[in-house]
Amino acid sequence: MRRGRYKTDIERIMQDALKAGGIEAVQEYPIRCKYGYIADFAVPEHKLIIECDGEPWHGGKRDMRRDGYLKSRGWTVLRFKGQTILTDVDSCISRIREVISC
Repeated sequence: MRRGRYKTDIERIMQDALKAGGIEAVQEYPIRCKYGYIADFAVPEHKLIIECDGEPWHGGKRDMRRDGYLKSRGWTVLRFKGQTILTDVDSCISRIREVISC
């Protein structure tokens, strides 16, 4: 699936849950850096990145490097597995609220 054109099912669910929860997040948020990262969602005023990990390759070394880079630049990165988004998106929203309320 091409990024920026189509949303995955879990991204749609997350987007709807964020909206319903009153959390203003930007989808497909570009991180201005030499690597050209694009976050699934971001809450820029809180420097929060929200990733919806629906594919089995997520969580590997590449994501760890990316997360480390973003954290070194002051971002908080939350990753949610697709199954969690599908079955318990409310727990994801609760965790996001915890981070932005700090």
